[in-house]
Amino acid sequence: MAGVSTINEKDKIIIFTDLANLTGEDALSVMSEAVDVISQYQPKSVFSLVDMTGMRFNKIVIEKVTEVARMNEPYVKVTAIVGLNSVAKLIAKSVIKLTGRNTVLFDQIEEAKNWLIDESN
Repeated sequence: MAGVSTINEKDKIIIFTDLANLTGEDALSVMSEAVDVISQYQPKSVFSLVDMTGMRFNKIVIEKVTEVARMNEPYVKVTAIVGLNSVAKLIAKSVIKLTGRNTVLFDQIEEAKNWLIDESN
């Protein structure tokens, strides 16, 4: 289900932003919701999981992703992103470099969750 939710995994809280298969305004709306939710947490306390499976990237979406990454930066300790194809991974790596975020790309959600839990210890 698209949107932002909280996952309690092994007594660790992960903020999950589900952008899977969203396009256009729906994706932009969920990204704005993520900023609202994440900004309520203490600085550098959020473990963020983002599912971008099936997303279509265009200039507007890339600009919004970059903006959201910058806005969430004070609150997010680490981010795991899943679901990107090879072209989207290249775009994501550019955004990660631009924003300086501690972000790792994964192919599977479980793998990403496990990494986030390890990072929280």
